[in-house]
Amino acid sequence: MEENRFEIPKADYFTLNYNVYCGSLDGFNYKLNAGSKEKIEASVWLGALCMDKSEIAASESFPLDEEGFSGALAWLEAQYQALHEGGKA
Repeated sequence: MEENRFEIPKADYFTLNYNVYCGSLDGFNYKLNAGSKEKIEASVWLGALCMDKSEIAASESFPLDEEGFSGALAWLEAQYQALHEGGKA
């Protein structure tokens, strides 16, 4: 698996327990939500405010399985590189 700079828990945190995980890294904020028990919803936004008070920069859905979890991590890394390292943060 690729680098997990976000220190997100392993796949079973989502696939077995249907949890939500939020975090931030240098003004890049993210949320992974498996609460629907069908898919992992990933959202990202920039800035110091919470998700409810921010404009969502991007969001995507992934299957709620090991492959979907890996896809969500890869997508999150791509968003970080595009939004944060691309000079928009």
